[in-house]
Amino acid sequence: MPRLAVVNEAAGNGKTGLRRGLVESQILQVSAELFADRGFAATSLQDISDAVGTSRPALYHYFASKDEILARLTDGLVASASAGIKEAMSEEIAADRQLALLVRALLLPIAESPGRFRLLLTRDASIQSAARERLHDLERTVARSLSSVIERGIADGLFRRTDPRTAMFAVLGMINWVAWWYSPTGTQTIDELSDNLVDLALASLRAKPAAKDSGTMKDTLASMRRDLAHLERLAKHSTPESHLSKDES
Repeated sequence: MPRLAVVNEAAGNGKTGLRRGLVESQILQVSAELFADRGFAATSLQDISDAVGTSRPALYHYFASKDEILARLTDGLVASASAGIKEAMSEEIAADRQLALLVRALLLPIAESPGRFRLLLTRDASIQSAARERLHDLERTVARSLSSVIERGIADGLFRRTDPRTAMFAVLGMINWVAWWYSPTGTQTIDELSDNLVDLALASLRAKPAAKDSGTMKDTLASMRRDLAHLERLAKHSTPESHLSKDES
């Protein structure tokens, strides 16, 4: 899977364009860290310029305001995650293989730039409504994609009978928490991290093989109870948006 750009950097032409792109990338990275750690409202342009190691007037050469910085960060985050989801969901393959692709696609931009995704996951009320709505749309897309794959895996017998909504949040939580503990400069590479998380996600969902002593009346009744419980859950949450909470929908 190709590496995804975490943010839309300036393309530019020649050395001037390359330098501008590098400086803008540094400003965006530092801003994301400050916004996530301090909050958007509590971070000033002076804080950003101090952290970057430049003057405030020099910062205006690249970005006119905090809102412009936030818009670039948001657009980059949404574009990266959306591209990864689209690629992972584009093939008609078995649910377990598709879940593996989806986990890797969602994990990659988080692991490449944890600070920028902490911004997404901890955004505060002071962030402009347009940015909040774009992030909210992304969250719904992620939830729906994961849920649809998990539901299909359960229906096909690849995944155990369980509540798809609970399973979706469990897998998503495992991915999201990477933004708080993983360091791209640490001992574990992103590919190794992806392999580990895919293994954990699949191991938690795979249907258990039949036991050697299965087939007894007791086993049959237990299986029927599990089937009935699963059907009751499906009946209770049968609306198109049932896997999302009110806040998410």
